Amino acid sequence: MRAVRRAVLVAAVVSTMVLAPAAAQAASITGTVSDEVTHAGLGGIEVCPTPQPYTFEVACVGTDSAGHYSLTGLPPAQYQLYFSARVGNPRYVDEFYDNTTSYEEADLVTLGSPEDSRQIDVGLAEGGTITGTLVDEASKAPIEGMAACAWSPGGVYERCGISGAAGFYEIQGLPSNEYVVEYDGWNRVNYIREFYEDAENLAQATDVPMTAPETISGIDAELTRGAEILGHVSETSSGAPVGNVMVCAPLASASEEDFNTNCNWTDAAGNYAIRGLPAETYVVGFDLEFGGGPFGGLTVGQWWKEAPTRAEATPLELTTPQTVSGIDGKASRPYWPLPAPETEPASSPPPLAAPLPGPRLHVKCRKGFHRKLVKGKKRCVRKHRHHRRHRRSHR
Repeated sequence: MRAVRRAVLVAAVVSTMVLAPAAAQAASITGTVSDEVTHAGLGGIEVCPTPQPYTFEVACVGTDSAGHYSLTGLPPAQYQLYFSARVGNPRYVDEFYDNTTSYEEADLVTLGSPEDSRQIDVGLAEGGTITGTLVDEASKAPIEGMAACAWSPGGVYERCGISGAAGFYEIQGLPSNEYVVEYDGWNRVNYIREFYEDAENLAQATDVPMTAPETISGIDAELTRGAEILGHVSETSSGAPVGNVMVCAPLASASEEDFNTNCNWTDAAGNYAIRGLPAETYVVGFDLEFGGGPFGGLTVGQWWKEAPTRAEATPLELTTPQTVSGIDGKASRPYWPLPAPETEPASSPPPLAAPLPGPRLHVKCRKGFHRKLVKGKKRCVRKHRHHRRHRRSHR
């Protein structure tokens, strides 16, 4: 599950991406999202239409304060609708239309002509909540900015919360099930990923049973500080900073197939940070892309210290806790000639009040995941699952 290590492995998107037909062929879907018991409108719910087959991208919209939404300018097609409460982490369960958390069981909404208009109203159920406190294993100081994510069996359903200044986190909107809780810094906080209860991997994790809408508290963790790699990527010929470049730090001993771990994107200033690394020996690759070569077409433009091949790459031996800066590289161009993804400067994490970000992007999809187009970028998503699902090819 450790990606953006969730991530996400790709053919060159911009050249192969199929754009939506012109807005002149405009149908629409409108409606209201409300509490299924009180029928009060719910603001801030994300409504995402996915055409079937998935051959073009359509933007999601949010509901207004009264729960109303409007999807306009839709090309005639069949759409799968996903209603997500992930942003802001409210207590409501995400669902597909009509009233299912399963991609396979979702009903399709058909827009047969540019004049079609459908009204789809949805009531969301109140889910359960898991809470806990995260502290530093050595100092017992609270950890702020750590992601806590609850995963149902098989990764079918997942929701996350971010710990606050007191180390307290809250994961809401969980349907009745058993969950594995994972703690990950997402390259924002320098702590080593682990699972409840004090488990290094998913197989060792302790399940947390949940019956909605109950609250399960005391799912706490003491986390160990990791190592972090900081650096800068500049353009090969001009020396200008390059944003949207993928940088990865796999274990030096990892096979080519396991390259997709410990990755992040450069920000607009060309800076990157890879955090939460265990004490190991790594190699650092810059300017990753897909479209040729073995193992899903992954190629690396350059290795640290301008090494042209992995065999010539200089290993980087890390201890914990440790910060190693100045691990710089060069790139020929941004991987995505599009607006920058949600990443943070290497110097400091983003404000905690900002919408919950996605996890670190990984390079190669793990078993059971495949790449799909999401906002002009290809992401690793679970096979037969909705492409907007907050998924980590985990990372």
